[in-house]
Amino acid sequence: MSNRVPHQINIIVAMYLGYAAMMICRQMVTILSPALLADETLALSKTNLGDFAAYGTLGALVGKLIWGPLADKIGGRLTMLMGIFLTALFIIAFGLSTNVMAFTGCSFLLYCTKSSGWPGMTKLIGQWYHPQHYGRVWSILATSSRFSVVLATFFFGWLLSFMPWRTVAFIAAALALIIFIGCYIYLKEKPDNPAFFKVNESHSDNKGDNKDNHKTDNSVQARAEKQALDNKYNHPLKDTDTIAGLVAFAKSPRVWLVVIMLMVLTCMMAFLDFVAVYLMESYQLSPSKAAMASTVFPLGSLTGLLAAIAFYDRCSKRGIRTVLTIALILSLLSVLTLQYLPWFNLSAQMNFSVALGAIFLFAFSISPAYYLPMSIFSIEYGGPHSATLVCLIDAFGFAASAIFAFIGGRLADSAGGWSSFMNMLILISAVGILSVWAFMHAEYRAAKQSVE
Repeated sequence: MSNRVPHQINIIVAMYLGYAAMMICRQMVTILSPALLADETLALSKTNLGDFAAYGTLGALVGKLIWGPLADKIGGRLTMLMGIFLTALFIIAFGLSTNVMAFTGCSFLLYCTKSSGWPGMTKLIGQWYHPQHYGRVWSILATSSRFSVVLATFFFGWLLSFMPWRTVAFIAAALALIIFIGCYIYLKEKPDNPAFFKVNESHSDNKGDNKDNHKTDNSVQARAEKQALDNKYNHPLKDTDTIAGLVAFAKSPRVWLVVIMLMVLTCMMAFLDFVAVYLMESYQLSPSKAAMASTVFPLGSLTGLLAAIAFYDRCSKRGIRTVLTIALILSLLSVLTLQYLPWFNLSAQMNFSVALGAIFLFAFSISPAYYLPMSIFSIEYGGPHSATLVCLIDAFGFAASAIFAFIGGRLADSAGGWSSFMNMLILISAVGILSVWAFMHAEYRAAKQSVE
């Protein structure tokens, strides 16, 4: 037991930094977008930027189809190492690009290789952490995505104020390569000790044996913990091949519900790709200031995930269903605020402050629903095919996000401008409320049946 926690800390720190490196490289396309638009030698338009995001998202989709089955074969460690190294190389290539085709190709490849992060971590979490701690671990790791984006947007946005955008891209790649070296040293595929979770099993058994002396909720929790470990080691899909796993997923209503939910939530998260340009044009900001102001989105998402660390593993499925549904209602109200803010005739400074607050609340509200339920579900339901399942779900999400990016860029360039864009986001946010409730309700019913 004394060695288990230090090993788990090393693994989670390495995964945290490794995924941050990939996210920083991926986010550079968005961070640099105002500077690219302002660079007259490139002659880019908002439609081009929307296309970069769209083709990048298609690259992520293709990457999910590749990295998921591959991670199930080669393991989480090698998957993550390959992803970190390749994303660094492709952001260097992006910095060397000089035309629309090159930018688009680099965006595609960059997003494709970044897709290795989530399936890699899915495999590592399944090996190193107790099922009852999946929510906490995923909450912590998901903050890597948001925290790295906040810091990267501030830092690299600041660098853009006095450095050429190409130099800024190369600095981001160098940082990723340094992190790659650290992950190569500290990441380990799985515990050497086959009895790594034996203490947890004994603890759960003791709870169950003493249930007459404890309250009902404690005995239920003990049964849930024991069942989670039984499912981990005796999964229904154990010793099945990838095709058998895919067939089982296709027959599951819960899988299709989580697919629909992720398609909607991924479109909502894709608003991040437009935030910097939206703020720059709506509030007459410089590219550097717009990039730094856009950190309000990842900051809101980060805050939402920090809140999730405190409550997610402590809540029942029914409680999570209620919390996430309320959160999605708040996200809809945030978009409505952005759309109808001009009606209130506030001062320019007040409009800007309220807009930043609305964007913060939007990201805060959707991030726990976007990151956690699907990730936990993929490990528990996917078992030996967890990486394939998490990537399959993500692939549907990215396909929807690609369509959103194609349409969003064109709506922003249309006569309706950002008003038309926000109308689309309002509709998507309304569907998001229904999709989150439906999936979490299915999870609640499945959990209830499993303990009866």
